[in-house]
Amino acid sequence: MSTTTNLALNEPAYNSTSPTWDQPLNYNATILDQMYGNTTSVAVSTSGSTTYTNITAPSATAAGSTSQAMRFNLTGALAANQNVLLPQSVAGMWVVSNNTTNAFTVTLGSNNGSNVAAGTTVACPQGYSILVYCDGTNVKKADDGLISSGIVTSFSAGTTGLTPSTATTGAVTLAGTLNVANGGTGAATLTANNVILGNGISAVQVVAPGTSGNVLTSDGTTWSSSAATKAIGNSSQTWQAVTRTSGTTYTNSTGAGIMVTINPVYSSGSQSIIVVVGGVQIYNFGNGGGGYISGCSFIVPAGATYVLTYTLSTATISELR
Repeated sequence: MSTTTNLALNEPAYNSTSPTWDQPLNYNATILDQMYGNTTSVAVSTSGSTTYTNITAPSATAAGSTSQAMRFNLTGALAANQNVLLPQSVAGMWVVSNNTTNAFTVTLGSNNGSNVAAGTTVACPQGYSILVYCDGTNVKKADDGLISSGIVTSFSAGTTGLTPSTATTGAVTLAGTLNVANGGTGAATLTANNVILGNGISAVQVVAPGTSGNVLTSDGTTWSSSAATKAIGNSSQTWQAVTRTSGTTYTNSTGAGIMVTINPVYSSGSQSIIVVVGGVQIYNFGNGGGGYISGCSFIVPAGATYVLTYTLSTATISELR
């Protein structure tokens, strides 16, 4: 009794009585059942060097665990790249699931009779299932038309700063830090509550909050966290009587604008007041011949200087500071 090449289906001779018709019929039914539903487990070699693992040739009695299966399940803790070989000259189509462990490659080919691939081979991606076919010599992916139609099969991060943390084919997981030129920050972490500053194509800069009450301040080029300039009349200011010598320069170093008042009293002599703030004269008044003279109030910005030049018999000078 002869058998077919690929599935080893039984072909009893005409009018054969040995075996009787039921025996090859049942064998064939079992083989066909395996072809459409069985999984053959293939224990891939765990050798520390590259070698081969043969898939068992088809059996005319449907013994199982042969190439007469719909699916091959590859297992084993690999220690090197390995080759898995289909039986010599056997053609067919299979689902191949690579469930091996450790980061090594499994390549599927067709045995040439000397435990070497006879033609083209297919790499089986670890952790995935692929559909392959063999013409008796060459093994190829059954869906390789998708690849030629533009499906992405490899990955390059270019100059983005990103890198693949796994293989560059199949499912790719990204790692690394996205560069500014590609829309990222160029930074792996950003401290909570810091203010981000642009920095051209380089990684972003940051400004920390600093002391409580600080504000973001520009120096015309960049930004910094600095104490806020207090407004005149803030809660920390009070009116204070001060002594100011005529013609002497005084500097407002309080960190806030201040208000200065000068109130002269009646005098029979000539009186005058000249006020200069920050080098600019803002007030000049005299009574010319005696009597009353008007006082004045003025503001001195934070950090600015002021000079009172006066001829007064008596005056009260106060600052809101």
